[in-house]
Amino acid sequence: MKFLKIIIVIISFIIFNGQIALPTFQGVNASPNTSSGTPENPLQSSGRSVTGVNNGWSYLLGYRFTPQVNGTITQLGGYYNGTKTVYLWRWSDGFYLGSVSNSSSNNWTYTDLGSSISVTSGTEYYVAVAINGSGGSYIRNLNFPQTYGNIRVNYTAYKSGNFNSTTFPSSFTRSTRTDNTYGMPDITFIPN
Repeated sequence: MKFLKIIIVIISFIIFNGQIALPTFQGVNASPNTSSGTPENPLQSSGRSVTGVNNGWSYLLGYRFTPQVNGTITQLGGYYNGTKTVYLWRWSDGFYLGSVSNSSSNNWTYTDLGSSISVTSGTEYYVAVAINGSGGSYIRNLNFPQTYGNIRVNYTAYKSGNFNSTTFPSSFTRSTRTDNTYGMPDITFIPN
């Protein structure tokens, strides 16, 4: 009988108040691979000043990096002048992961990828920008490898000549440079 009185009191409260509070279920349909960490831009977060801008190089310029934790890459971009294509590949086999067209005016800008790209801790990747004759920037004396947040930047790697392809280069002019970074592409990484 006591149970029935409690139910009647609850129903009376609901009727007179005019409100019904139903339980909510948040995240029921959330993907188990959804990233939830703070976005990281490794090269931008180096804190180093840009050494030079507006260089007329004809190169594909970028850096090799290894995530220290699993996560996703949601944007590509960088620091240069003009509209440039920024590419992302897995280093070990040259598997193409994505690219964006990104505009910058000698400042850090990023463009969303069509779909976020899952990356794996301990796997090396390569982000690069096709400078193609104008707008190149660089930073001297970074002394790679360096870790910025959850990303370890291993080396600068670049290939001479204009570039416009999703096919990974078959060879590089240099692939293990440790002192400077050229072209200055970057990623937005979100750790899981």
